Amino acid sequence: MDKVRNAVHSIRKGGLTISAPKITQQKKLLYYDDAYMKEFNAEILSITKYDNRYGVVLDCTAFYPLGGGQPADKGVIKSERGEFRVVDVRIEKGAVVHLADEIGRQLAEGDHVKGIIDWVRRFALMRVHTAAHLMSEAVRKVVGSPLAIVGSGIDVDKARLDLAYDKSLGPLLSKIEEVANQVVKENRPVDIRIMPREEAESYVSRFHESLKILPPKVQKVRIVEIKEWHACACGGLHVKTTEEIGAIKVLRRMSKGKGVERIELAAKTS
Repeated sequence: MDKVRNAVHSIRKGGLTISAPKITQQKKLLYYDDAYMKEFNAEILSITKYDNRYGVVLDCTAFYPLGGGQPADKGVIKSERGEFRVVDVRIEKGAVVHLADEIGRQLAEGDHVKGIIDWVRRFALMRVHTAAHLMSEAVRKVVGSPLAIVGSGIDVDKARLDLAYDKSLGPLLSKIEEVANQVVKENRPVDIRIMPREEAESYVSRFHESLKILPPKVQKVRIVEIKEWHACACGGLHVKTTEEIGAIKVLRRMSKGKGVERIELAAKTS
């Protein structure tokens, strides 16, 4: 996030209240209560002027910030007096900050607003994210080895998995796709729970995963499980069942260097 500049506490500028940055924790992160929430009501706690954007902190939010392997939400925040388009969402010093290029000049701290998530984008990200989790185990099942995932990325229209493997996955792609889509059709539930770290470490090891990349200070771990198929630590948002993914399509594979294979995949609705 750009360095905060030229922010003066509670200055009215052409009808817009611009505040100095505040370290404010939202009362509730609504996206963890209900990933399917499309709209919510909130209060503006602060508006901060950044180099070329405005950052708005609300007392609660359903906008998902960049993190957990998942891109940020987009959408609109509006009040009776004005509105702005959310172009990015980040976590800054414990608070979720909604970034906008422009803000309606009548918005101010204390205003009651409605947040509206770009649901088409959000749901696409949820579907692709769950598909990536599912695919990681499908690859392992077909290869017959607990391959390590050494890199990954999620976007609206596709995901990538980088796997430690010293051969080409090319000849296995059709079988991998078949196995993955069989699990999609089984409509397995996707369960999310919080576990103590020691318990979580033992649990995910059953699915060829570990917590080695989590800092030692993290002692409560959010586990996402595709029932009896795959489980790992994840802070992202997911669909409720595998059937909601639609269909998994392998887009391509490539070598990323010695011993690393990349697979790109999509979640198709038809």
